[in-house]
Amino acid sequence: MKKSKKNTHQKDRKIVDILGIGVDSTELVEVLAGVEEKISDSQKFYIVTPNPELVLSATKNSALKQAMNSADFVIPDGVGLKLADSSLKIIKGRELFLDLIKLAKKKRWKVFLLGGLGSEAELAGKKLGAKYFKGPKLNNEAESISKVDSKLQIDAVKQINNFKPNLLFVAFGNPKQEIWIQKNLPNLDIGGAMAVGGTFRYVAGLSKLPPKWMERVGLEWLYRLITEPFRIKRVWNAVVVFPLKVWLSRL
Repeated sequence: MKKSKKNTHQKDRKIVDILGIGVDSTELVEVLAGVEEKISDSQKFYIVTPNPELVLSATKNSALKQAMNSADFVIPDGVGLKLADSSLKIIKGRELFLDLIKLAKKKRWKVFLLGGLGSEAELAGKKLGAKYFKGPKLNNEAESISKVDSKLQIDAVKQINNFKPNLLFVAFGNPKQEIWIQKNLPNLDIGGAMAVGGTFRYVAGLSKLPPKWMERVGLEWLYRLITEPFRIKRVWNAVVVFPLKVWLSRL
C-alpha cells in the first residue's frame, strides 16, 4: 500500500472551535483536493458536515462529539455556523456530495450508497450508477435495533468490503450516521466515507430544493419549515437555541 510522505490536508487544516466541535475553515476546492490526495495515497478517511443542530446535539452526546472531532474533514453546512464565526466557508453537504460524485466519475472511482429512507438509496443509486444497500435500522448509539438488523449490519459490511468502494456515502440520519462511520471505519475496505443525511432524497427527486434566492440569503431553514412543518423542533434548535448557546459561550 502506497504511503504518503506528507499529509498536506492535515498539515494545512485551519480549525475553528464552535461549542467544542473543531470545524474546518476551508474552500471547496481544498476539500476536493484533500479527498483526492487521501484516496491516491490509500489513507482511509471520513467526512462529516455539521450544521447548527448537529453541533448543538454534540454538546449533549459524547459519542457524536467524539465522532465529529475524529473526522478528517469537518465541513460546515449551514449559515448559522458562519454567524457563529465569520471566517468559516459554508459548503452545503448535498453540494459537496455532488462534487465528489463528479470527481468520482472523472477518476473512475467506485461509489457505494448506504442507508436512506424507503427507496431513496435505490433511486439515487440507479440515477448515479452507484451500488446501494439500505442496511440496518439503528438506535442513537448506531447499534442494530433487532436480530434482523444485526444480520443486515453484517451484510452491509460484507457488501461494502466485497465492492471495495473508493467513496462510501452513509445516510442513517444524525447522530447515527456519524457514530456508525467512526465505529465501523476500521473494518471497512474503502477509500473514505461521508455522512450525508437527507441528500439521497434530493438526488432521487423525492424532496424539492429551496429557491436559490432563499439559499443565498440564508433562509433555507424557513423553506424547510414551510414545506416540512414537522421539523419545527429542529428548526427552533438551529435558529434560536444554537445562536443563544454560542453567545453564552463567549461571555
